[in-house]
Amino acid sequence: MVSNDPRFPLKTQIFTLLIFFTAFSTARSQERSATISFEIKNNHAEPLKDSEIKISSPENKYSLSTNDKGAGSMSVTPGNYRIEIYKNGILGYSGTITVTKPETFIFSLADKINSIEEVIITAKEGKGLTSSSVISQRAMQHLQPSSFTDLLELLPGGRSGDPVLNQVNKIGLRETGNPGNDYNTSAMGTTFLVDGTPLNSGANLQYTYDFLDKNNNGLKRRLNLTSGVDMRSISTDQIEKVEILRGIPSVIYGNLTSGIVKITNKSGYTKWKARFKADGYSKLFAISKGFEDKEHHLKINTGIDYLNAKSDPRDRLENYKRITANFGLTKEKQLNHGSFRWQTHLSYTGSLDGSKTDPDVDLSQLNSYEVNNHLLSLSNVLNYTRNESLLYKSTEVQFSVNQRFDKIKQTKFIQLENATAFPLSRTEGEYDGYYPVAKYTSDYTVDGKPLDIFVKMVNNFQLDFKTIKNEINTGFDWQLSKNWGQGQLFDVYRPIDPKATFRPRAYRDVPAYSTSALFLETISTADLGKHKLTLALGLRGNSMLNLPYDFKMNGKIYLDPRTNLQWDLPAFNMLNKKAQIALTLGYGKQSLFPDLNLLYPELVYKDIQQLNYFHVNPDYRRVNYKTMIYNPQNTEIEPAINEKFEARIDFSLGFHQLSVTVFKEKMNNAFRSMNEYAVYQYKKYDTSSLDHSAITSPPDVNTLPYQTITENFTYASQRNGSKIDKEGVEFQYSSNRIPVINTRFTLSGAWFRTKYGNSLPVYKRSDVLINGRPYPYLGLYNGMEPNSANEVLNTNLMLDTYIPKLDLIFSSSFQFSWFSTRKLDPMNGIPSHYVDQNGNIFPFNPDAAQGTVLERMIIAQNADRYNTSRRPLEANLNLKVTKSFRNKTVIVSMFANRLFSYYAPYSVNGIAINRKGAQDPYFGMEINFNL
Repeated sequence: MVSNDPRFPLKTQIFTLLIFFTAFSTARSQERSATISFEIKNNHAEPLKDSEIKISSPENKYSLSTNDKGAGSMSVTPGNYRIEIYKNGILGYSGTITVTKPETFIFSLADKINSIEEVIITAKEGKGLTSSSVISQRAMQHLQPSSFTDLLELLPGGRSGDPVLNQVNKIGLRETGNPGNDYNTSAMGTTFLVDGTPLNSGANLQYTYDFLDKNNNGLKRRLNLTSGVDMRSISTDQIEKVEILRGIPSVIYGNLTSGIVKITNKSGYTKWKARFKADGYSKLFAISKGFEDKEHHLKINTGIDYLNAKSDPRDRLENYKRITANFGLTKEKQLNHGSFRWQTHLSYTGSLDGSKTDPDVDLSQLNSYEVNNHLLSLSNVLNYTRNESLLYKSTEVQFSVNQRFDKIKQTKFIQLENATAFPLSRTEGEYDGYYPVAKYTSDYTVDGKPLDIFVKMVNNFQLDFKTIKNEINTGFDWQLSKNWGQGQLFDVYRPIDPKATFRPRAYRDVPAYSTSALFLETISTADLGKHKLTLALGLRGNSMLNLPYDFKMNGKIYLDPRTNLQWDLPAFNMLNKKAQIALTLGYGKQSLFPDLNLLYPELVYKDIQQLNYFHVNPDYRRVNYKTMIYNPQNTEIEPAINEKFEARIDFSLGFHQLSVTVFKEKMNNAFRSMNEYAVYQYKKYDTSSLDHSAITSPPDVNTLPYQTITENFTYASQRNGSKIDKEGVEFQYSSNRIPVINTRFTLSGAWFRTKYGNSLPVYKRSDVLINGRPYPYLGLYNGMEPNSANEVLNTNLMLDTYIPKLDLIFSSSFQFSWFSTRKLDPMNGIPSHYVDQNGNIFPFNPDAAQGTVLERMIIAQNADRYNTSRRPLEANLNLKVTKSFRNKTVIVSMFANRLFSYYAPYSVNGIAINRKGAQDPYFGMEINFNL
C-alpha cells in the first residue's frame, strides 16, 4: 500500500516496492529450484570433458558442458526431464530423469567415440564468442618447438620458419609486411597471460645508442623496447595449453590492442619427464615432474629447461642462451557452502644474448656485446566459488609481481679518425669541452630493474529468468610499473660513440606510472525454441594514474565498449550425422596506454661548438660549447585505440569442423617517433687574428670576436602518429579421421591486407648544403611518409595419421604462400608550410618558390617506386614423425622442414629473379622420457 507520508516521496516508495517485489520473486524462484550435478565417464571410468548435456521439458530447457573432471552442475525447476548427452556432436546417451531435490546423476557412456579422434596435433579453432585458436600439449609435443615463436605456425595464415634466436622475436597477429619500429604498437598491444597474470613489462628502458656490429646489421635488433614480449624468453615445456584470442575479448581484459595469449601451465600429477632436442641451430634440455596429494587436494608442479642456440652453427662468437625454472602449487578446499582454490606460481627466466668480434677481423680482440636479462615472477590466484547461491557465484583475486634484473654490457675499441672533442656539461650554458686521446677502450653498461605489480578482482553473479540466463562479471584491475635501475653507466671521457651527444641517466629517477580500470559485463543466454542466442555486453573504463598535471591523459577515463552476439541455429541431421551452425558478430574498442619509455623519453642535448682551437701544444688547446637541453616529452600523447569488427560462421557435421572469420581493424593513433623542431642561437668565434706561434695560453673567449648565428634543428618525440589498418579472412577446416588409414585432413589459411602509414604531418629538412651550412628551412609535409598496403594469401594443408597399434603419429604439412604484394602510395613532396631559422611558420606556395632557395624543399618523386611489387607462389613440404616406445615411456620425434620447396620465378623491372635453392631444408629431432 502506497503511503501519503511526505517523508517518503512517491518515487522512493515505488522504487522500494520494486526492489522488494524483485527480491521476493527471486527468492520464490530459488525456492522452487534445485541444484543438480552430473558426472560423465566412459567405460573405463575416466572423466569425459566437454560433454554436452541437454535436459528439457515442455516448460523448461537447460544445457551445460562438463569440465576437465567430466562434471557440471545447474539449477533447475523440479520435474520430469528428457536428457541427451553428446560427445563431439555424437549422441552418447538419451533417456529421462526426475528432479525432486539436489542430487548427482552419474552416467557412463559407451565407447561410441573412437579414441583416435581425440588426438589433435594442430591448433583447434574455438567456438566461443571471440575468435581464438587452442593449442594443446600434444600439438606442441608434435611440433617440437624451441620457443613460443614456433607455435605461431599453427595459427590461420601462419607458416613455419627457421628459428631466429639472435634477435627479439615480436608477435604479429593478423598482419603482414615488415614496416619497421614505428609500427610496434601491434606487438606491444598483445597481452601475454600466464595462468591469468600479465607478462608484459611497461617499465623496460633497456636501450643502447646505435652502432654497427661485425655484420653491419645493428645490434639494436636485440633490444626489446616498446615492442611487447620477446617470445624467445617463453619456454613451452611447462605449458599445458595455449589459447590465442585474436578477436574481441571480454572487458575483463584490458590495456591491449591486438589480442591475448593465454598460457595455462601444467597442474596435477605427471611422471618424470625429460626432453632433449637438437637441430642445426640449437640444443634444448628440459625436465619436469608433477605431484598430487588427492587426500589434501594439493598439486605441485616443477620443471627446468635450458636452451643454447646459435644464429649460425658455424659462428661460435654469437649465441643465445635461456634457462627457465618453474614451481607451481595448487591447493583446493571444500567448504560448507562452496569451494576455495589457491594457485601460486614462481618462475625464473634468465637469458643471455651476446656476440664477440672475430679476432681475424678485429685485431683489438676487445669488442663484445651482451644482453643479460633475469626475470623473477610470483603470481597468486585465489578463487572462491559459492554453491547454491541465489545470486552470487564466485570471486577471483589475482596478484602478481614481476621483477627483472637486466643489463647490457658493451666493450668497444675506439680509434679517432681526427682531432675530436667531447662536450661534458649536463646543464645549459657555455662550457669548455675535452680533447680525448686518439684511441681508447670504452666500457658501457645499461642497468635496468623494471618492476611490475598487478592486482585484479573479478566477481561473478548469476541471475536467471525463465529461459534466459544472465551471467554478470564485474571488478577492477590495477598495475604499477617502476624501474629501479641505475640506467646508463659510462665514462663521459671515454664515450662509446664519439659522435653522440648524450649523457648518463639514472632510471630510478624516472617516475613510476600506474593504470587502473573498472569493468562490467553481462552475458545473456536465451533458448528460443531450438535456437540459442548469446549476447555479451561489456564496458571497461581505463585510466592512467601518477601523471603530471600537464598531461592530457591526467584524470581522464577512456571507455572501451565491447559486444559479441552468437546465434546457434537448430541442430539438424545430415548424412546420418548431427549438424550445427553458429553465427557470431562482434564489435569493440581496445585501448593501450603508453609505457614508461614513451612517457618519459631521454633529454635531448644539443651541443654546438662555438670555438675549436687545436694547437700543436696541448696546453694551448681549447674547445668551447654551447649546451642546450630539450625535453622531447609529449604531454599530448594518448592511448592507442584499436577498433575491431568481426563476423564468424562455425559449421560442424559430426567430427567435421569448419570455421570462417572475416575481420576489420582500424588503429589511427598508434605510437611512433616523429620529428619536432626547435630554434637555437650560438656564437661562432673567429681565431684568424691570433698569432699561433706567439700565444702562451689558450684563447680567451671573452676577447675573441664572434658572429651570432641562429639555426633550427629537429629531434625525435613520441606521438600518436602511426596508422595500422587490418582486414582479412581466416578459415580452418578439419575432417574426421578417415577409417582404415586413420588420417585427418586439416586445411587452414588466411588472406591478410595490412595498411601502414603516418596519420600526422612530419617535419623534414633537405640534405642540400648552402655555403657549407645546413639548409636553413624545415618543410611540414602531409603524407610525406610512404603509406604501404601489404597483402598475402597463405594456406596450410596438414595430413596427420595416428596408428594406435604402433603409437605412431605421422604428419605432412603442405604450406603455400600463393602471393604476397606490397604497394606504396605516392607521397606528397610539396610541403604545406615551412619553418625559417627564427622558428616562424609560413604557408608554402610552390609557384612563388620557383627559382628561389625555397624550391629545394620540393622533393621529387620516383614513379617507379610506387609500382606494386608482387611475389608469386612459394610452396614448402614439412614432415614430422612422433613414435612412442614402452607404453609412452620413450617418445622419439623428428622433423624436416622444407623437405621439398618450390619458389616460382618472377621479374622486377624486367630483371628475372630465380629463387631456386633460396632456402635449405631444416632438420631436427628430440627424445622424451616419461619415467
